[in-house]
Amino acid sequence: MPSNPSPLDAERLQSLKVMITRPEHQAEGLAQRITAAGGAAYLCPLLTIQPAADPQRLAAILNHLDHYHLAIFVSPNAVRFGLELIHAHGGLPLEMRSATVGRSSAQLFHELSGFAVDYCPETDFSSEGLLALPALQAVRGQRIIIVRGQSGREKLADSLRQRGAEVQYLPVYQRLPAQCDSEQLAEAIKQKKIDIITLTSGEALRHLFSLVEPTLLRPMPFVVVNSRLRRLLQEQGVKGPILVASEASDAGILDALQQWQANKSE
Repeated sequence: MPSNPSPLDAERLQSLKVMITRPEHQAEGLAQRITAAGGAAYLCPLLTIQPAADPQRLAAILNHLDHYHLAIFVSPNAVRFGLELIHAHGGLPLEMRSATVGRSSAQLFHELSGFAVDYCPETDFSSEGLLALPALQAVRGQRIIIVRGQSGREKLADSLRQRGAEVQYLPVYQRLPAQCDSEQLAEAIKQKKIDIITLTSGEALRHLFSLVEPTLLRPMPFVVVNSRLRRLLQEQGVKGPILVASEASDAGILDALQQWQANKSE
């Protein structure tokens, strides 16, 4: 829950109308922060998050976690669904090390497991940031599992394999396109009920551009959580401002929104 804002903080977004595209169960915290800062949240979940379609297929890894040296959780959903399955199979071995790509994932890992993660980037909350840590440099001969959704970037696994590690995926959840009223969303953009759009995944970005005529989206400002999403928007022809949040958290996104609003007001 966000803390109560000061009177000054409560006006920082000055009625800025922000479209939140996070899955429904992850959108509430950001919506509350935006409202508390004086903005208006337009909720439009573009994805739904569901457990793995066939968790029994994961038993070969889950029943032999003691064979692995390191478990990497790539997102809060990976932490939530991954730990649920792992705890159902006896929990993480005490000698296994853990890592997360982002700070929000690290915090959730601690809440759900009672343990702090061993490795998490300090500033660059991305696969590249994790790979830059000294502990991830010398991994030759180590067995590593990457806990994630049913698909995602290959950068992390490819780099660890190049460094000599044996890497397996543990796909514990699936991202599915959410049911959205495309006409209603297009009208909201046309009628300027949305000032800026937040995006946190490539799947959500692609679904958005399948729902709405790209010519309506290309002039819009966006806030994204990494440079890869900025590049994907540029490939879609977006000409409006694209801000990259300092981290993929509610606080990081809110800070980017406030900075953009402040720059607009100058």
